[in-house]
Amino acid sequence: MIFGVPLRGLSAAALAGATLVASGTASAASVCKDVATVPSSLQVAWIAPLGRRVGASATLEVVRVGDLRAAAHGITDPVRLLQMVGMLSRRPTKGQQDGAWQVVIFDVDADWLCRPIEDAPPGDLQAGVSVCAEDHSGPTKGHRKGWTGCGYSLDTGASTRGLDVYRVDWETASRRGFCLMPLQRFLEGA
Repeated sequence: MIFGVPLRGLSAAALAGATLVASGTASAASVCKDVATVPSSLQVAWIAPLGRRVGASATLEVVRVGDLRAAAHGITDPVRLLQMVGMLSRRPTKGQQDGAWQVVIFDVDADWLCRPIEDAPPGDLQAGVSVCAEDHSGPTKGHRKGWTGCGYSLDTGASTRGLDVYRVDWETASRRGFCLMPLQRFLEGA
């Protein structure tokens, strides 16, 4: 058992994720899997409670829109998608289940992003994106449940590898504008 969760019946990937969460960063390098290469320009999405605002210097944790759309294919429950990106626990509270969420989409360049990977030298390139500086390499508010330290989230609903995650500051990400929509609208195919 790890944190009261029985390990019997978990897949190897889920066991590796659970081991990573339980053991912290000391073994992160030994259980981390490869992250995907990104194109020089891409769209990323920041997911947050509806109405949440941040300052220009705030650092956002984002995922590729294409990855998010692929994960959302066939899903109608926002809670399940939030578990896929590691934002809600396996058993979310009633308030979290009923809460409204927003998706903010940005057009960015890959060199504006960094990967939150612990135990990797800051600035080191990982599949075309540099590793975040130490002050941006830990879990961010709202993403602690699915934090792996590997540059991707833990799908807390399935205890498997989630989506690749990146960090970017609001001021840089919003240079080309942004599109904000309710998460439910995103799930409906907007």
